[in-house]
Amino acid sequence: MNCESVVSHGNVDTCEFWKAAKIWLDNAHVVNRRILTAKKLLFLQLNADIQSMCSSEWFEKLASVAQLYKNCPAPSKTDHSLALELEASCSEFLSDGLNDPLNNGSYICLQKLLPRNPEKFSHTLKLAIIDKANGRITFFSHSIEESKQSLGPKWSYRLEHDAVLCKLSLYVDGNENVCKDSSFKWLKDQFFPRFVKWANSDSPGSSLISGSLNLISAEKYAILYNKLKLKYGTAMVKIWPENTDSAKFVYEDIAIATYLLLIWEMERTTRNVQEKQSFVDLGCGNGLLVHILASEGHPGLGIDLRKRGIWDLYPKSTRLEVRTIVPSASSLFPETDWLIGNHSDELTPWIPVIAARSSHQCQFFLLPCCAYEFNGRKYQRDNAAKSQYFEYMNYIKNVCEECGFKTDMDKLRIPSTKRICLIGRDRIYTKDRTDVQEAAIRELINARSNGRKDNITDSSDPSDQNLWSAGFKPRENVERVRNCTKINKGIISDIVNLVAERLLCKVRMIDIQSSNEKWNAGGQIELSEVAQLLSQEALKEMKNECGGVQTLLKNNSDIFQVIQGKVQFRVPGTCTDVTRKKNKRNNSKFAKKTKPCWFYLNHPNGCPLNEEICYYKH
Repeated sequence: MNCESVVSHGNVDTCEFWKAAKIWLDNAHVVNRRILTAKKLLFLQLNADIQSMCSSEWFEKLASVAQLYKNCPAPSKTDHSLALELEASCSEFLSDGLNDPLNNGSYICLQKLLPRNPEKFSHTLKLAIIDKANGRITFFSHSIEESKQSLGPKWSYRLEHDAVLCKLSLYVDGNENVCKDSSFKWLKDQFFPRFVKWANSDSPGSSLISGSLNLISAEKYAILYNKLKLKYGTAMVKIWPENTDSAKFVYEDIAIATYLLLIWEMERTTRNVQEKQSFVDLGCGNGLLVHILASEGHPGLGIDLRKRGIWDLYPKSTRLEVRTIVPSASSLFPETDWLIGNHSDELTPWIPVIAARSSHQCQFFLLPCCAYEFNGRKYQRDNAAKSQYFEYMNYIKNVCEECGFKTDMDKLRIPSTKRICLIGRDRIYTKDRTDVQEAAIRELINARSNGRKDNITDSSDPSDQNLWSAGFKPRENVERVRNCTKINKGIISDIVNLVAERLLCKVRMIDIQSSNEKWNAGGQIELSEVAQLLSQEALKEMKNECGGVQTLLKNNSDIFQVIQGKVQFRVPGTCTDVTRKKNKRNNSKFAKKTKPCWFYLNHPNGCPLNEEICYYKH
């Protein structure tokens, strides 16, 4: 194959190269955001001589496979047919041939890439020719639907490792038109640096879980996710009334719903039942997950201690209830199949307990976010060498198992850093051993709630109408705004004037593009110095509102800007892009201005902008 070297990187040994290659083969979606998931069709030992076959021959073979797959997308004997087309040995089917350092064979890995946007991009076949003896992997791609864009380049590229020089190189097809292709720039500037990072990173031995969507079919996930995205996504984003990122929250809940629906479908198939599972979502928040699951035929209820504005937009079939859940006999759900804890915060460690005590058939899905203990306090990690999230997830998994559940962990495909879920389905004890299991749960609750394992009381008795943990404090049902916006206006005005006066002590005259006159931009002062200027009353007021000097100054971003621990005036007309977007509506060309211009009213030189172009009212 006539290839040209594009970019190289040194200091990569053989093991590191194959480690990174495995990540690229197993997790292409991590770097190529157009891919939702990939389905491995074949991983077989190659019979043909790699060196004797040119690039065009491989493309011809892959085109034949694509046509075969297009004509018969799910045949019963696809593996054998594909293997014959690729001249591979069906007798040596392998799940992986990269980890064994002594194995220097040649392999083919054939994958079907599924797009995030199937309206624009085609399902694509990706063929990797793996030559372990020479440290090479050559990649070919071919669209199954020719009328749509491919998820891979239309030309071949190769990753090659030089074991003597410890050098990693990227080669592309020598065709002169390749450099003009957008895929060329992507491979060079995005893919290759990520591949090098994978090679140089530590082995993921300390990671909680390898891969994602391990408990379900990735192909079914891609199909159902795109279906639900079209059905609920666009319409919901348009009407989203909450003060949160609509795209993030909507598509995250669609992804979670997709995952749950497939888990439940598998369960019905295994148990040979038709009736769809019931559920209760504890801490349902905006209720969108409840709405999707209910709309897909699952009877369920969402409970939260606060009503959200979007609740009024759902149909009556979406059942949502304002209630404060406290761990007690009144919070059991004996008729419910599944409990859901999606970012359930203080209730997170309690959900396995509630599921275990509700009934022997009750199961749970848990997606932890903020780390809380049984008593409602923040979780304190024991090992500083591990991240709090890593340690907390292991702790919650242990809680699930102590409650008698065989617990699975999986990683979701959601736009969040906290995307590992725990699923409790089967029990490790029989129903006649419930009393023994209950004693273990009671001991766990008292040990973690009171901090002493020998302090076992009856407070955790499941039949007790009181709290199972006397120290548990649920979140307030009215969320307080504590970001210095509720401080007395007079105090805020005094602080602003005090800081401005100190800044103006230094004269720094600057030119303003829209004016021919000089303007005093003042000096800079440390935030610590600002704190020393303030009265104890002002500092106490800010502390009560969970804010500080920096928060208050940033709340007045039309006057000040904070850079590297120092505050200075924000020169009018130099707002950040975010501030411009917020204030665009105040521009006279768009709407009537309502907020007075502080500089016009208070600065010795006034506002350097005329009223037509200033964002604020003169």
